[in-house]
Amino acid sequence: MVKIFLKLILLLYVLIAAPVYSQEITVKAFTDSSDYLIGDHINFTLSVTHSDNVSIITPFFRDSLKHFEIIKELPAETKKTDNDNQIIFKYVLSYFDSAEVTIPSIKIFYRTKSDTSFQSVQSDSLTIKVHKLNVKIEEDIKDVKPPVRIPFDWLSLLLWILAPVVLLSAAYIIYKKYFHKKKIEEVEKPKIILPPHEEALMKLDQLDREQLWQKGFVKEYHSRITEIIREYFEKRFGLPALELPTSEQLELLKRIPDAQQIFSLTESFLSNADLVKFAKFVPIDGVNQEMMKQAVEIVNKTAKKELEGAANNVS
Repeated sequence: MVKIFLKLILLLYVLIAAPVYSQEITVKAFTDSSDYLIGDHINFTLSVTHSDNVSIITPFFRDSLKHFEIIKELPAETKKTDNDNQIIFKYVLSYFDSAEVTIPSIKIFYRTKSDTSFQSVQSDSLTIKVHKLNVKIEEDIKDVKPPVRIPFDWLSLLLWILAPVVLLSAAYIIYKKYFHKKKIEEVEKPKIILPPHEEALMKLDQLDREQLWQKGFVKEYHSRITEIIREYFEKRFGLPALELPTSEQLELLKRIPDAQQIFSLTESFLSNADLVKFAKFVPIDGVNQEMMKQAVEIVNKTAKKELEGAANNVS
């Protein structure tokens, strides 16, 4: 009898507590329309509302939106009210085919103060229609209305000419008398452009400090680290590395003399990343750590060549 009573109390607690936890975080996804022409900008918004008890893990959208062309990724907006917090992520997308397409649900990972394990919540998926412009080819091109001839009014023309002249003259006199001061020349600060190897090392250090794979985001970690190296190859060697598959990228890299010493290392680096991203391979911690060491070594070895070439040109 006591056991039955305890089970009833536990069931009642679960029924009461479950709605409370489910309301700690909500995710809503929406677009500015559900009907677009081919190539139109699709304004996609993801709104995450959560309580102070919830800690959000920054989501990684690119894999979920891979069927769309990502035109722009806007900075996240954060809003806070008395009862909850809101983070708004905005993307400008485009689709270049006529079809009914679905923006898949986005998974948001989070933790609560009472439970340090990772939990997740998903947004609803969105279905939109992308279609061609309807054109009746068989019909001739014609005006909507015939041209209307308006008689010329010389008086109106004179007033339109004199009015701006009077206003500009009055504004110039007032400016000279009351507001004119000697201009202070502003010195424009030169923009600092980092060399490709310094930019790549800075991004690798930032990725390492985020500790993605330690938090369970192994696939995102491998996607980010290979994207940094591919972007570095584009700026260092002029390769379209971000657009090419691994095999084609390695084939082009093999033809560059300055890249010969890092070819085998790069081949191993990109192959391991492809196993994780496309073959659902789950690497051990040592492999994840080795990926960062290899990425830094690739940049340092090719940066040394770059610096030596610059020194030779100066001498």
